[in-house]
Amino acid sequence: MSAAVSLHQSNKIEANSYVIDLDTVTLNSKMLKEKGDELGLDVIAMTKQVGRNPDFCEAVKAGGIIDAVAVDFECAVYSRAAGLNIAHLGHLVQIPKAQIKRGIELEPKLWTIFNIEQAHAISKEAVKSGVDIGISLRVWNEECTFYKGHEGGIHENAAVEVASLISRLPNLSVLGVTSFPALLFDKEKNSLSITANARLISKVAKQLEDLFAHEIVRNMPGTTSVAGMELLASAGASQVEPGHGLTGTTPLSYLEETPEIPAIAYVSEVAHHHMGRAYVFGGGLYRDPVLGEIPTFAAVISPHGKFETHEVDMPNLGAIDYYAILSPSKTGYLPPVGTSVIFGFRPQVFVTRGLTVGIKDVGSHPVALKHYGASGANSLVKDGE
Repeated sequence: MSAAVSLHQSNKIEANSYVIDLDTVTLNSKMLKEKGDELGLDVIAMTKQVGRNPDFCEAVKAGGIIDAVAVDFECAVYSRAAGLNIAHLGHLVQIPKAQIKRGIELEPKLWTIFNIEQAHAISKEAVKSGVDIGISLRVWNEECTFYKGHEGGIHENAAVEVASLISRLPNLSVLGVTSFPALLFDKEKNSLSITANARLISKVAKQLEDLFAHEIVRNMPGTTSVAGMELLASAGASQVEPGHGLTGTTPLSYLEETPEIPAIAYVSEVAHHHMGRAYVFGGGLYRDPVLGEIPTFAAVISPHGKFETHEVDMPNLGAIDYYAILSPSKTGYLPPVGTSVIFGFRPQVFVTRGLTVGIKDVGSHPVALKHYGASGANSLVKDGE
């Protein structure tokens, strides 16, 4: 936090920036990769939550994780451009038909489909490109849990039939099964729990292994951390997808000390005062639905050189986050205009207007690298022309 404040005050970091401690990301990546190796799990990185920042991707690779999962097509493009291989494409978001050819060019190791129509479209382009594509089925049944708007896939009763049809399409092979979420944070119990989705993945994978006589990838995404990987392995997973585990911001890290170390903070500054409160620049503010309606706090440095916490009045859900509003601290301190303000909430940068910037050598001589936009593209705000 001190490094982020110092870099912001010296104009090396813009307000509305997610600051990523790259050295800590590498440590977290190494820890997750080693745990995966111990459990026999293929570990691939989710990058959307940090806006596919290229320096973050390099830090993940330095820890031993060299593959990424693409939550949508944009995720695939920017993760690949940052140097990660695409291990999983098409889940959660299917690839639009106009992008299927480009999706093939990204050389995904596994491509998840929700229906047979998608398989036909991929097969057609795969034949034109002269490549073979490994297909994963997104499966469901009535016991599965889905976030609203995430529903869909192939019903378990049709999975074997659909897999048989796909196997007869040119240049396609059925290699995997997935669903989401396979692991959830239970807010009532404050613990992680395996879902019916995970149990269904293993059930359908076994049926397809009997059908095809080869191993089927059991891809089980959701809330992946060192502790979560133990549970997923016990549920039969063969592939997992840490995202917030790489930045130490899983729900479990909110409640207790976890092996993963927090490695990201949102940096802003006081823009103006009004009626005894301080208004702070927004753009990348995010309210985490996983943890629910919990209070948000921010930290500033007081005139005495100590961090003081302030409760934050966040923008209403659905409102444009031009500003967040700070009340005075318990000591009555209201930070002046220009003061650095540090937030520690769990981010999903790719759905915000926030910037991302990696920093290195936090404990000695912190250096800020390049700023990027929320998609992973070069930003014209700080570093571009």
